[in-house]
Amino acid sequence: VTISIFELNELLLNLLHISNKRMAKAPPTKRPELLSRIEGNTEPINYVLGIVGEDAVISASDDKTLKVWVKRENDQYWPSIIQSFEASCSALAYEPEEDGDGHRVFVGLGSGQIQEYRLSKDLNKFERRRLLQSHSGRITAIKLISAHDWIISSSRDKRFQWSCTKTNRNLGTHEFVAWCLAVEYDEVNKYAFVADYSGNITVLKLDESNFHKVTTLKGHTNSVWALCFDPERRILFSGGVDRTIVVWDIGSHQGTAYELNGHLGKIRSLAYSTMMRKLLSTAEDGQLGVWSLDEEREETVEWAGSDKCEKCGVPFFWNVRGMWNNKTVGVRQHHCRKCGRAICGRCSDQESSFPRMGFERPVRMCQDCHSSITTDDRTPMAFFVDMKSHITTMNILQGQGLMITASKDKTIRIWNLSPLML
Repeated sequence: VTISIFELNELLLNLLHISNKRMAKAPPTKRPELLSRIEGNTEPINYVLGIVGEDAVISASDDKTLKVWVKRENDQYWPSIIQSFEASCSALAYEPEEDGDGHRVFVGLGSGQIQEYRLSKDLNKFERRRLLQSHSGRITAIKLISAHDWIISSSRDKRFQWSCTKTNRNLGTHEFVAWCLAVEYDEVNKYAFVADYSGNITVLKLDESNFHKVTTLKGHTNSVWALCFDPERRILFSGGVDRTIVVWDIGSHQGTAYELNGHLGKIRSLAYSTMMRKLLSTAEDGQLGVWSLDEEREETVEWAGSDKCEKCGVPFFWNVRGMWNNKTVGVRQHHCRKCGRAICGRCSDQESSFPRMGFERPVRMCQDCHSSITTDDRTPMAFFVDMKSHITTMNILQGQGLMITASKDKTIRIWNLSPLML
């Protein structure tokens, strides 16, 4: 049988694809253990939170209800509270009361309101306390800042607000040019991070009566849907429509950032496990990504700009003068994901994973970079678990090793994360 060099190269490339994809899969023993599922919801679930120290879950849904699900003697979860609202429940925040006699629950609504409730210690009473600051559009995220008695919020009305949870006083508002979709907070610097529909993340420094803009983080090419912050190492994680997670080193004050690429769908939620020291991510590909952050990584390179291939010199299709001088047809521009050079398709016909730069799956590389990568360079720094469902939101109970998820199929699931720690 005769085989051309081109056919042999294609065969080797396909084998490399298969090898890399297998490396990214979770080992059979490293899968979360499904403990319980809660079914019967009729509308999408926007938020779920586990109650610390209890076998109970709070859910907020588009059916205009908040439910408190409690595990019964038959190991099934049934609602102890069903609270109806005038609009869909789009965001949720919770914390135990200081005296341990109950729980404070804050509910963001599709109408723009944020309402505070008290949930009794026995999880059977749910009493409204007050109406906090209001937006004029759907609440997309709320977060409690217990250290300062603040609550911060974002909305589709293109505004970010923060208020005092004790006095109910509005402390400030900042307007954006696009929908505000997610918020996070750094207590050390009093930095609020606000992600928006345009793909930017704005950093605001807050105080009791004022704020000022610190900077804008630009690393995404489309809307940012999820933010997560590691307070120990003071690292911000962001993800969204472009399927990329960006890791921002806020603590170093040097602007360091690198990417994590491996999901094949839009990033929906992010959570950092302090027990595992790993980042967990979910996306529309139905996968749970588990990312190790202890290994040394490289920053994402900037893509070079050029009118011709930086390796062979062939002009790109917009380079009319180059095509005329060389009497040739221009070609499409590509970029090597490792070095960032602008190259043609022929000079970038190789693919490989490169986890140190965040590429867990094969990506385009120039021939020089591909030949420089060793087997050790391809050792995965993350793995992916097929969750059999499209998870839209998740919450980790850090001290209990549990993960609460809600999926597009309107089912809530409770998972044991211990197998991931092995």
